[in-house]
Amino acid sequence: MKSGAKKILLNILFPVVVTAAIFLIWAIAAAAIGASLILPSPAAAIREFFAYFADASFWRALGNTMWRSLYSFLISFVLAFALAALAYRFPLAKRLADPFVAFIRAVPTMSVILILIIWLNASLAPAVVAIIVIFPTLYSAFSASIGGVDAGLVEMCRVYGVRTKDKLCKLYIPHMARGVFEGSASGFSLNIKLVIAAEALAHTARSIGNMMDFAQALLETEKLFALTIAAVVLSVACEWLTKLIGRAVIRWK
Repeated sequence: MKSGAKKILLNILFPVVVTAAIFLIWAIAAAAIGASLILPSPAAAIREFFAYFADASFWRALGNTMWRSLYSFLISFVLAFALAALAYRFPLAKRLADPFVAFIRAVPTMSVILILIIWLNASLAPAVVAIIVIFPTLYSAFSASIGGVDAGLVEMCRVYGVRTKDKLCKLYIPHMARGVFEGSASGFSLNIKLVIAAEALAHTARSIGNMMDFAQALLETEKLFALTIAAVVLSVACEWLTKLIGRAVIRWK
């Protein structure tokens, strides 16, 4: 078997094996407990998961949650990248940015959620929570990517008067692409989880988080696990798509 085909096979096989192991452990635990109210079987949860496919309110909630996750992540991405670029270009900006970002990172996520629920409406609060919590993670990833550009090449570009456009397209972007997209992939996945958690606490109408909260309040454990599966599938799909785009950009460069 060629190395490329073998690598693709392993990339598919390992996630399948791990997922199967998780469901097997889950099934054994559910059988041992014997109480679906506490831990439903995987079959029951998956049955509820597919039942949601025929529910228009589920798709509306999924779309709203995805929209909040998408625009909040894009805002965090732009802000983090802009600040990382400024910090790289100007030492004073870095001295100001680093303690500011460290402070934001140190604030407990639950405190951010609860405070913003008081300040903002239930529809906006989850997105702002995600922006604030994800921003430091993206800033650190982008700062490391920009800082990893070869200083010798940067100096050579300066000496030979290479145009800014050429430096960006042929030096910075190619060197930064891998780190930026890897940080973005994990950041986007975390962003979705944050939005859902904030939606549940804020009781955001027509959202996955609110559906989870409602299922928990009614002790509909099978539905709660089904919605959890939906959230996991959404997070994994978005992370995979981001990595796929990143690989395409890296190959293009």
